[in-house]
Amino acid sequence: MSRAAIVGTGFIARVHAIALRAIGVEVVAVCGRTLAGAESFGEGRPYADLAELLDAEQIDALHICTPNDGHAAQALAALGRGIHVICEKPLTVTTAESSALIAAAAERGLVGATCYHVRGYPLVEQMRADTAAGTIGKVTFVHGRYVCDDVLFPASGWRIDPARSGPSYVVGDLGTHWLDLAEHVTGLHVTAVAADFRSFSGGPLEDYATLLLRFGAHVSGSLVLSAGVAGRKNQLLFECEGTTGGLTWDQEEPTKLLARSATDAPQLVVKDPATNAPSARGLSRYPAGHGEGYGGAFQNTFRNVYAAIAGEPHDPFPTFADGQRGVALVEAAVTSARAGGTWTDVA
Repeated sequence: MSRAAIVGTGFIARVHAIALRAIGVEVVAVCGRTLAGAESFGEGRPYADLAELLDAEQIDALHICTPNDGHAAQALAALGRGIHVICEKPLTVTTAESSALIAAAAERGLVGATCYHVRGYPLVEQMRADTAAGTIGKVTFVHGRYVCDDVLFPASGWRIDPARSGPSYVVGDLGTHWLDLAEHVTGLHVTAVAADFRSFSGGPLEDYATLLLRFGAHVSGSLVLSAGVAGRKNQLLFECEGTTGGLTWDQEEPTKLLARSATDAPQLVVKDPATNAPSARGLSRYPAGHGEGYGGAFQNTFRNVYAAIAGEPHDPFPTFADGQRGVALVEAAVTSARAGGTWTDVA
């Protein structure tokens, strides 16, 4: 059985722990900001010092579920001890930091994964397979939104603090997921961004952003991000348009995909391991009509990461390199917004 430790004790750390148990990985230790916090996690031996944990425990991988400003140092501490790393997004605050993580993992032959769990949904893989097969023709543009209502509540947490979050709130927190999804489904990279940032809550970081996107010379995109949309808890809406059809998927209804055609009636595609694309079938655990989603997406991602750690056959998973893409996109959006929305190339 593989052995893991988690640094961080918040909501997302618990999501990781549940997913790890489900795929048969033992969580042997947890590190919190305080020993009491780690003890309250209720799983694994508690620590308040990550270096102490890494030196004392025999683990295969460290899961980093802490505020953004700690990711780079925590990942380097694990990699330096020969421990594989699975890190929440954004991978780091700067591309200089993410480059250092990529180099450290490569030097030691270690697995470095970024937790873009959205790739683990069966119907996201269905969209990727359909787009690659030319089902919607040639991709022309993508559009959508990722919205929630976090800043409408007083306790918005560390994400609105530049010292802990970095130079961006909603682009780093929400946008990196959507942008990774767009690149994953289309097989294209965003090459330039024009961004407008606003803070309707009056905070130091943007809680609303609009992004115009260029995927090379011929494919465009647009994205709205906001943490101030009342009643929207976690809506990631993604639409991909092509010359003969389009696709619509909403993370709040993850088992349904609308396949649109220029010439035929729209078709509702459901999560179904009996009829979905071959590459999507293995991401479902239950037959059509049986709900599954968020937790299963994490399990699917982690299952492939741990197969790679064990040197076993596995499907692709989001790596440190994919995480660096997200950090570069955040940097480009921040640069653009500060310059009044000018088009900015992605490094």
